[in-house]
Amino acid sequence: MKQSRHIILSFLFGMSTLAVTGQTHLGGIKVSEKHVVKKTGHTANVKMDLDLTAIPDMNSNLLMVVTPIIRSNTSNDQVALRPFLLMGNRRYRIIDRRIALDKHHIYNQPDTKPSAMVKRRNGKEQSMDYSAATPYRPWMRHSSMILLAENSGCADCPLGSEETTLTDDALVPLYEADYQYEIIVPEGELLKKREETLSAHLAYQVGKYVVLPQFDGNPAELARIDSKLKEIGNDSDIIFEKLSMVGYASPEGGVEYTAKLSKDRAHSFASYLVNKYPILKSRFEYDWKGQDWAGLRAAVTKSELSQKDAILEIIDQKPVGERTAALRAIDGGSLYATLLSDYYPPLRRSELTFHIVVKGFELDKAREIIKTHPSCLSLAEVYAVAQSYPEGSHERYETWTIAEKTFPKAIEPTANAAIIDLRAGRYPQALARLEARKSEPKLWMLLGLAYAYSEKWAEAESYLTRAAQQGQPGAQHNLNELRRYMQDNL
Repeated sequence: MKQSRHIILSFLFGMSTLAVTGQTHLGGIKVSEKHVVKKTGHTANVKMDLDLTAIPDMNSNLLMVVTPIIRSNTSNDQVALRPFLLMGNRRYRIIDRRIALDKHHIYNQPDTKPSAMVKRRNGKEQSMDYSAATPYRPWMRHSSMILLAENSGCADCPLGSEETTLTDDALVPLYEADYQYEIIVPEGELLKKREETLSAHLAYQVGKYVVLPQFDGNPAELARIDSKLKEIGNDSDIIFEKLSMVGYASPEGGVEYTAKLSKDRAHSFASYLVNKYPILKSRFEYDWKGQDWAGLRAAVTKSELSQKDAILEIIDQKPVGERTAALRAIDGGSLYATLLSDYYPPLRRSELTFHIVVKGFELDKAREIIKTHPSCLSLAEVYAVAQSYPEGSHERYETWTIAEKTFPKAIEPTANAAIIDLRAGRYPQALARLEARKSEPKLWMLLGLAYAYSEKWAEAESYLTRAAQQGQPGAQHNLNELRRYMQDNL
């Protein structure tokens, strides 16, 4: 007897193991549609047309409690739905009778009632509809529909479990926004006018204005000017238009005296340059500004002087004629001595601006110029250079990043570099580039898109709304796309 019982238990154990490792019945269940979960609002609605025809013949006493499971493809998240019962003929009659006679039966209770009870018709075509609903979760965008069955025999003896995957792409695809944005084509310049500035710090004898070429550091400063004029003169791609100069003085001494000295030095320097370089005749203009308090304020603001706030307060609130005395009074004159030695000398300068016109370039030469003298190109030429490189290439992107640094006030380089970032999936770079210029309305649409790609929905909607209100091309379309995406996905 004991031997017989041992044989029976071993047999049942073997059946259980087989059921776990081999998908003996569920593998025959097929689903007609690949996508069986649909997001509606915040609910995931499940609808499946299950074909049971290929299920191997079921023992008349077999009960399969089949639980559909939505399982994430990328994490451990999953949600089990209400199960259904799949049974052999005899088991179906037994359970159906128990349910009819016992209102307290587990399958009569709201929380455990199966979604359906199906009697398997071996060897015949058979199907069933299954539907359920559960709260939607973002991970369901990449999920599978699994069937898990717990099997039992005639006396509710467990026969193990089995599992099968109906589809590994369960969710009906959510709406994907179709944003529209294109590389901006810059308008061509009739004349490529450029300005290059050089700051010269000539030294003068105290109270004098005559230019002494060999005095103090003047040879080096004059050599810089000479080098620049020769560079312009030797460049066949440049037409020299004029040279303008503004003279500044440091703010010590009387206001009227300093203004006159500044004027005399500017006139003297201008005469020196015109006499040395005949090309400047009728192409030279100059002005003088006297004491450069604005320059001093800027220098002090950037400094780490301990009395910085006191100096700025004097500059901002005292009349010009009272400022020097007030500065001398700080710290017993020690601070003023520092200003005289370290901060005033750079203010005594002449700002020279070389006005030039750059000739147009053929494409091959423009591709060289962008790497050496990009300011000589027009934005239209920059565009031609960029377009000459393949879509998505590093060279095309680099062309616009160079232009962005060269033309900091222009919209097109920043916009086009950001567009290339967006298309390449470099969303943080695009966002940083556009956020730095968020005060410029012409970039609001792209900024809104950069926020959208970065999943910052409130900011995206705000800037796209503002761009649409200004009538920017494509802004209303992109705003509509964003709102539809948010409605379907969030």
